Amino acid sequence: MLDFSGQMSNKLDLLLINIGGTKKKVYQDLSKSFSAVEPPFWAALTAGFVRKKGYSVDILDAGAENLDQKETAEFIKNKNPNLAEIVVYSQQANVSTPIMYGVRELCFRIKSQEPNRKIILSGWHPSALPEKTMQEEKCDFVIEGEGFYSLEKLLENKKLNEIPGLWYRKNGKICSNPREKNIEDLTSELSNITWDLLPLTEKKYRAFNWLSLGKFETRNKFASLSTSLGCPYKCDYCAIHATFGERKIRYWKPEWVLKQIDTLVQDYGIKHLKIIDELFIFNPKHYVPIVEGLIERDYGLNICAFARVDSVNNEKNFERLKKAGFNWIELGIETGSDEIRKNVSKGNYSLADIKSSVKKIKDAGSNICGNFMFGLPGDTHGTMQKTLDLAIELNCEFPSFFCTMAVPGSDLYKKSVQNNLELPDSWIGYASQGYEFLPLSTKTLSPAEILAFRDKAFNTYFTNPKYLNFIENKFGLESRRHIEDMTKIKLKRKILGD
Repeated sequence: MLDFSGQMSNKLDLLLINIGGTKKKVYQDLSKSFSAVEPPFWAALTAGFVRKKGYSVDILDAGAENLDQKETAEFIKNKNPNLAEIVVYSQQANVSTPIMYGVRELCFRIKSQEPNRKIILSGWHPSALPEKTMQEEKCDFVIEGEGFYSLEKLLENKKLNEIPGLWYRKNGKICSNPREKNIEDLTSELSNITWDLLPLTEKKYRAFNWLSLGKFETRNKFASLSTSLGCPYKCDYCAIHATFGERKIRYWKPEWVLKQIDTLVQDYGIKHLKIIDELFIFNPKHYVPIVEGLIERDYGLNICAFARVDSVNNEKNFERLKKAGFNWIELGIETGSDEIRKNVSKGNYSLADIKSSVKKIKDAGSNICGNFMFGLPGDTHGTMQKTLDLAIELNCEFPSFFCTMAVPGSDLYKKSVQNNLELPDSWIGYASQGYEFLPLSTKTLSPAEILAFRDKAFNTYFTNPKYLNFIENKFGLESRRHIEDMTKIKLKRKILGD
């Protein structure tokens, strides 16, 4: 292969880096045992694409290996790849921005000891703010969009101005090319996942604590998998389209998905599986064959997947989903106010639809991880209380309480910048469980009021004796004690005077 001097090289062509050293800042003391450690699916997908094209590739999961930025920079120096790509991906677009503070430190450390080391930044945040990323970070390239073909052409040593989706510098000036088209045939073009480059058998990954309720003994046998890319909706607070662009879903074929699951179970002993699609329970032609294949295999997996309230009400397959191992369904309930839901383009479904969907899932025997948001545009103390009351009434096995953020790449971020609304002054300020977290204000609520309500709501829900008894009866005493231990950790908040 050619290096960037034009000479033949026997070096590793590409090293993909999943950032480490961020858990404490992002999750505070919850990082010790209550947060997940997720396998970097996007890095494994990218590595599979590159390997299929004939290039040598490796992955450093610094998060799983518990390496800080100094140790990571030293590893990169010793590995000496032709290109080093920091993949700025969490499993969701809306929670990737906080890790940029660690990316900044890593880029600085790499360039301090190796000024000529070529660094690529790709992923959710760089794709949302490519120019700003080039301005702020000590990197050589930013890839905007999905970036598979961009990366291939960079490895081919094509002229920089001919590489779609690439941001780069020329004579000190930041330059860019139009983004590449998305891959349509996922099964053909993105057929390989380099599971072998991840430490899946070394007990370094950890499933979400809610996914593990009643099953903590196998919590480290955890993996994540996409079966589709993209989303047809466009909620104002979501940043997914900054990377995927189009409002559509592209699918891998069900047989490909089942093959990946076979590998994860048979070769790596996986027991817990997170389907990270924005919407898995959406198109029956896609997911039903996967469900049927899992029922036939009878692996005994513990699986979670996302669904939308307005696509659940007509769903008739929840009993089959439960039988296949889908013990957890994640629902974006968001708010107890129909009006506020419409304000953020979440959909036209009603409070009655939410209750009906939750009942349907519970009747089939699956658990619900419900997402609720405080501080959405139009929220007041009254509507936030209505959202908390709804969460308590629905009695989700595990609710996730969030404050609204104007995430880079979302329409809400663009509107907030245009209207000069107060935003965090650093990327770590977007970490919802972090000390420096600053949520978005509303017309009637300050960031501090919203955050105080969220933290109080969390404590109210998870310390409720009725809820704790429910958890103990359903998942056992160990699960109850786990949740009780979780609520003993009080998050410190800068804007609340801690």
